Amino acid sequence: MAYAGRQRLRCSRIAIIIACLGLAIGGIGSARAALSRADIARVQAAPEPNAPLPTDLALTDEKDTTKTLRQWLNGKPTIWVLADYTCKTLCGPAIGAVADALDRSGLRPGQDFNYMVAGLDAKDTAADAATMKHARIDGSLADYTFFLRASPRDTATLLHAFGFQPVYDRDNDQFAHPEAAFVVTPQGRIAFMLSDLAFRPSDLRLALVSASQGRVGSLADHIRLLCYGFDPARGVYNVAIGRVLAGAGAVTVISLILLIAGLLRADPSSRG
Repeated sequence: MAYAGRQRLRCSRIAIIIACLGLAIGGIGSARAALSRADIARVQAAPEPNAPLPTDLALTDEKDTTKTLRQWLNGKPTIWVLADYTCKTLCGPAIGAVADALDRSGLRPGQDFNYMVAGLDAKDTAADAATMKHARIDGSLADYTFFLRASPRDTATLLHAFGFQPVYDRDNDQFAHPEAAFVVTPQGRIAFMLSDLAFRPSDLRLALVSASQGRVGSLADHIRLLCYGFDPARGVYNVAIGRVLAGAGAVTVISLILLIAGLLRADPSSRG
């Protein structure tokens, strides 16, 4: 079981990096983004410390079960990822990376925490949510992972509570948005925000245990990764898949290749 978890986490990390690599390579050509640099500059995740979530908000899961946010919390600390259920770039790998880190955290899903994914796009359906969940979540974690949706107005309210500001690309029906995970206390307050190319089990464990005791950490961590990507079907290149790719070119490509190689070397199973 631990070996399978390591394999899934390694694959999720590599999937994220490969997505970035494809975007960096794609951007060297002449393709244009639908969003401008000014649009991208508006993207942020900046919640207020100890900010309360709207616990009376109605949210519906992938099985079309509707409860208030307070009921979904169920008196437990939760980890939240905000995602577009029809995203073809980093949303899926990021959801999977958090799930794999939770699997390796030593915490028990349903007892120590629940995992919540909230949809950015109010147009997405229960089927869209279920498809993404099936693709990214498995094992015992699936029973305590909920892919939630809300009305356009309530979606906007929830995003505002998280300090989460995506920018919608109407031409390509996709969102430019930060990749981040939020740890929420049982009372519905934002305790921590985590952002990285991959989420470490130790970070998630510490944040969830602290949140369960009502402690709130620093929200100063900056967003390192932005989801707004290259769509092979449309041939659209994003202006910035992340601040790290702002000057995408040979150095970026080489760095990502070396990072993948490092992940492979770091995994004992890859040594035979």
